[in-house]
Amino acid sequence: MIFKKIYLLIIIVCFYAALMINYPSPWLKSLGYNQGLNLYANLVSTRSSFEIIYNPGLRQLDKPSPDLIRAVTPEANSDFASLLNQYLASGSTCIVECSQLDTWHSTPRGMEYLRKMRPQAYRVIIFDGGHHLPALGLAPDLIIIPRLAGYAVHSYMLDGIKIAQIEKLAREYDCPSIIATIPRMALVKNETSMVNITQRILKSCPVQKKPDEFKPIARTRMSKYKGAVFAYIDKKYSAYPETFYAQISKLGLDGVTGIYLAFDYRYTSVKQAQDYCNQLQQKYNLPVTCVNEPVKVANAFWGGE
Repeated sequence: MIFKKIYLLIIIVCFYAALMINYPSPWLKSLGYNQGLNLYANLVSTRSSFEIIYNPGLRQLDKPSPDLIRAVTPEANSDFASLLNQYLASGSTCIVECSQLDTWHSTPRGMEYLRKMRPQAYRVIIFDGGHHLPALGLAPDLIIIPRLAGYAVHSYMLDGIKIAQIEKLAREYDCPSIIATIPRMALVKNETSMVNITQRILKSCPVQKKPDEFKPIARTRMSKYKGAVFAYIDKKYSAYPETFYAQISKLGLDGVTGIYLAFDYRYTSVKQAQDYCNQLQQKYNLPVTCVNEPVKVANAFWGGE
């Protein structure tokens, strides 16, 4: 009987932890969500395993300063310019970013801050789905992938991408970002978890002196790097392909040898995504590849590799 009670307690704790990480509703927050999340983050982020799957070397910062890592959580102020100004002024040497801030960096204003951050701070991306695909062209120093069943997946966005695909693209185009994976349940999007995990990974990567010719090329949700265009087809681009065509033309296709698209499958089907790729390929006479699948945490857990 005692073992049954222990197993039941373990199941309840695991179920609650999964809900906290993936579906943090206001109702759950009223039941000790923040306190529970902080406790979980402290326990797991300092002990969980990680694996570096691609390591082109960690660049040396031009202006060394105190070791201060800051994480921008999904609940943070969306005035990203002011927030980054504050962090840089306080001497931050590393800034960890989630989806909204990473996407903002592909806008003209966001690109200004890529250049501003680069001499002082490392930029780290939590890559949890195809919506981060344009980051491959914007040279973050470290990409952390929460892995589940071989995928980088989000809790609710239906845009999972196989980790092997991310690694393949990084190697093929010689991307300068270190890529590390960590179990999906080991990373939660609060400052404690993201800072602890980032710190442990960076400490395992020796700094290397190497040329840093940083010239980001991007438009909203797309980037260009060494012959590749990496783009995310969100709800707007899916409904209005002409908007996407206008942006990719402004990005410029000179020297491009391949276009890689990730789709938000909440707004398109697999067939529609393939048709989109085919139309783009005919329009620009370039190979166009869809690199992600209609996968999120729930179906990756039950049906992934």
